[in-house]
Amino acid sequence: MSTQPRVAIIGAGFGGLCVALRLAARGHHDFVVFEQADDVGGTWYANTYPGAACDAPSHIYSYSFARTVSWSRRFAPGPEIHAYLRRCVDDAGIADRIRLSTPVRSAAWVDGRWQIALADGTTDVADVLVPALGQLSVPKVPGWAQPEALAAAGFTGEVVHTARWRDDVDLTGRRVAVVGTGASAVQVVPEIVGDAAHVTVFQRSAPYVMARPDAEYGARRRRMPGYTAVARASIWAVFELFTLSFWRWPASMAVVRRLFLRQLRSAVPDPALRAVLTPDHEIGCKRITVSSDWYPALQRDDVDLVTDRISGVAASGIVAGDTTHPADVIVLATGFATTEFCSTVDIRGRNGLSPAEAWRDGAAAHLGMSVPGFPNLFLVYGPNTNLGAGSIVYMLETQTAHILDAVAAITATGSGLEVRRSAYDGFRRAVRAAEGRTVWAGCRNWYRDDHGHDIHNWQWSMWSYRRRAGRMRPADYRAVTVT
Repeated sequence: MSTQPRVAIIGAGFGGLCVALRLAARGHHDFVVFEQADDVGGTWYANTYPGAACDAPSHIYSYSFARTVSWSRRFAPGPEIHAYLRRCVDDAGIADRIRLSTPVRSAAWVDGRWQIALADGTTDVADVLVPALGQLSVPKVPGWAQPEALAAAGFTGEVVHTARWRDDVDLTGRRVAVVGTGASAVQVVPEIVGDAAHVTVFQRSAPYVMARPDAEYGARRRRMPGYTAVARASIWAVFELFTLSFWRWPASMAVVRRLFLRQLRSAVPDPALRAVLTPDHEIGCKRITVSSDWYPALQRDDVDLVTDRISGVAASGIVAGDTTHPADVIVLATGFATTEFCSTVDIRGRNGLSPAEAWRDGAAAHLGMSVPGFPNLFLVYGPNTNLGAGSIVYMLETQTAHILDAVAAITATGSGLEVRRSAYDGFRRAVRAAEGRTVWAGCRNWYRDDHGHDIHNWQWSMWSYRRRAGRMRPADYRAVTVT
């Protein structure tokens, strides 16, 4: 091994860039970031649908080591977040370490190092592998919307997924069908009504949509000394208190539900429509979205809300119940494939197993990062590191600190690191024991796998994650001989 172990990071979104930026800040220069897209940004480069924005306040949806006072508003739009990440890369001078338009096809642990095969036919090698592929990266497309099904039905209109938006699809004056009422639909529908001739929204389950406390940041506030630090700390504390309702006192979410119902009565006067828009599940067990435009958009004369189950597609539109709803454009706001991690890269560990094979009884990783049989591999935003509320960037920075400790240990000892089975099993048991007591246990949601286990969410507070994962505990790992 060289003086500095070579680190390969897969993905240039918030997580991958966090690791790269902190490595550079620590003076570690032997690293590379592989990114399949032609720019950095991850989610904020891929998601360009109208209205795309973060539903967490900007001051906590940014790095603690790269704070900005230039956010235009409390909830920054997607292009502004993307520009922020590009600025972080430029300010740190690491653009030359990022290989854009370079998908990773496979990575295998061979003779004590990670052998990496790239889509262009070339290979690379690294001592440490950091897959930062995210939990929500592969769009989910219903069977009836697959190309062969559309062709068989004779549908010749446009079909676009919100996560793969196409700027060449013009919605002006056209009949648009939006499938889904999740976070992306709640953002895109208010943006396209008015331009489209008619919008039909297909709802399977009514979401909880809270009013969005957005506000513009004027120049005076942005220049105020210390404002960013105070705003960040205050917002973080409020969210941390709110997370107590998710994992410690889920019954307290009844208060939030009452506030929601009061808001819904005010926003939707029509009792019949209000009944359709009232969720049938406990608040918090599915993702809570924020918007002040969603309910007004659904009450427009040129918008229909359909709750019949979609049975297929016809030449002229979507079939739901006994009705064919005309559509020139179908917008799939249908979310992502959520039960697989690292599914876009064929990773093979010490025994030739893939993560999917190692996770036959459910995806898991010690503190969301380390898996037995995969030496010197550290996942970013891995299993059980998602949040129902709070700052995911705080979680990513915690994981980055852990990874930097591991890299330092590998540098000092010349040996690799593999998480001990006892540490892995102990953490998994703790997660399984806690998951039944959280608010997420109250309904069917995308957090759960086929075994009924929550494989996505952190079951405790953000601070507890920082306390447990912010430093690598050498006792949790065993040394592995490397070349």
